Amino acid sequence: MNSRRQLEQTAGPPRLPKHAQKKEDSSSKVEDKEMAAILASMDTVTVEDAEAGSLSWQLTDVVMQMEQYACTGAKLKELVRTTYNKSVEDQNFAKVGARLCGEMATHEVDGVKLRSEVLTRLQEDFKKKESLHASDGAVFLGFVTLLCELFGVLHINGEPMKALVGPVYDTLMELLSSKCVSNDEVLCCTMQLEHIGQTLERNDSSRMSTLMGKVRDCALGKDTSPFARCLIMEIVERHANGWEPLPQDVSEYYSSTLEKLMSEK
Repeated sequence: MNSRRQLEQTAGPPRLPKHAQKKEDSSSKVEDKEMAAILASMDTVTVEDAEAGSLSWQLTDVVMQMEQYACTGAKLKELVRTTYNKSVEDQNFAKVGARLCGEMATHEVDGVKLRSEVLTRLQEDFKKKESLHASDGAVFLGFVTLLCELFGVLHINGEPMKALVGPVYDTLMELLSSKCVSNDEVLCCTMQLEHIGQTLERNDSSRMSTLMGKVRDCALGKDTSPFARCLIMEIVERHANGWEPLPQDVSEYYSSTLEKLMSEK
């Protein structure tokens, strides 16, 4: 188990965005009982289910419910809206949300295509990424995670969507643009680079050089914490190693160091 997976599993409860902190849980507000049932089923899907190559029974069950629900164009749009919002409002769910959207990508009803609806919502948030980052950091982290995870699962003819390469790079650069980059921002960036860094670099190596330069600059920041520096040094080594897993002794060193730093918080 690598250090980032350990951090994922020890993370605290999801943080609600500012505009949702005074609202009830999303599933309790949904008048549509079918949608409420889908939301409840989504909560049973784990990150391991989302990362597995084959569909788990939990994923299969949710996908079937989603397909049955989305029997009209209007319902398909509502399904996308609900899944998208749940993903950006809960960063821990974003990987699951992306996998579900990937499995449903070609679903089309009444001329409404799920993939197109998802991309439209991504584009809307991408256009306001700077203001979103400034006004609601938690939602921005959810957006970054969802965008990167969707880049990893939305393929056309077996290839990643090239139209998402630029937005992913731009968004990761925005994530590291703060004067004082937080631990959460560094963790989000390095985790996504671990997942999709190789594919990103294969599609635009010059932009990866620029991004990794920004990552290294963050390590030199006077306000960057030892925890964030450790995360950065590990991902820099992964990049230098062609994104291949690090030797076991090196990986164990980073894991133990991160655990020690977390215990000192």
